[in-house]
Amino acid sequence: MRPLDQPAPLSASAIIEALGPEWRQACLVEAVASTVSTNEDLATRARAQQPSQLLLRAADFQHAGRGRGKRPWRAAAGDALLFSVAIPLSSSSQSLPAVTLACGVALAETLVERGVAVQLKWPNDIRVEGCKLGGILTELVSDRSARQTLVVGVGVNVRLDDRMRRSIGQPATALDQLPGVKGELREQWIGRLGGAICRAASQFIARGFEPFRERYNQMLESRGEVVDVQNVATGAPPLRGHLIEVDHQGRLVIDAGGQRHALNVGDVSIRR
Repeated sequence: MRPLDQPAPLSASAIIEALGPEWRQACLVEAVASTVSTNEDLATRARAQQPSQLLLRAADFQHAGRGRGKRPWRAAAGDALLFSVAIPLSSSSQSLPAVTLACGVALAETLVERGVAVQLKWPNDIRVEGCKLGGILTELVSDRSARQTLVVGVGVNVRLDDRMRRSIGQPATALDQLPGVKGELREQWIGRLGGAICRAASQFIARGFEPFRERYNQMLESRGEVVDVQNVATGAPPLRGHLIEVDHQGRLVIDAGGQRHALNVGDVSIRR
């Protein structure tokens, strides 16, 4: 194992150790050199048969990693934390769309504990001083017996060279640019963040979004500012107003001319 600035092949055993005692026995861990997409790997398997336990799959490189709206996720081999967690569900929940936000809180709080000052851009981006550090992609899939599995994918930049920075198409940052984290191993980060995802998903399944709502709002980027909200699905004119909060269902609340609008997760992108 080597520090972040000296990538070596991922070690599944080191990730298991970093998961913490709460999840070492409950979560099966896989580490591969490359794959198309860790999310797609787990989703394909869950469609065939719901996994019998939590499953974390990590990769050094993804040939076709993706984010929200099927946007490509770009990172050179070893230059990002790339992993997904498959979480078998015993029942469905009406509040499930807000699980992306709950997982965002878990990741952000874990980073804050390591001295990284982050904010959350609704619905699924992790940001540092207006620059994207990482993102979350959640998918719900059903197998042939209608048993459901939640797949949570995470990507966090470890390093960014100039070429990769230009290809991302928005301001971005990486862990190696932030103080206090250069001595951390990738396995330590993946295990730590993976354990946070497992813990948050378990709490969300039991209690819904409410335990996460105020914590999310405290880290909500641009809260109280005037923003333009563009519905990327319809191409309708942007909605301009003050960003108020996320509500009990995880919807973004915008005050436009004294009228409040609650916007569903996944429908919009935000631009100041």
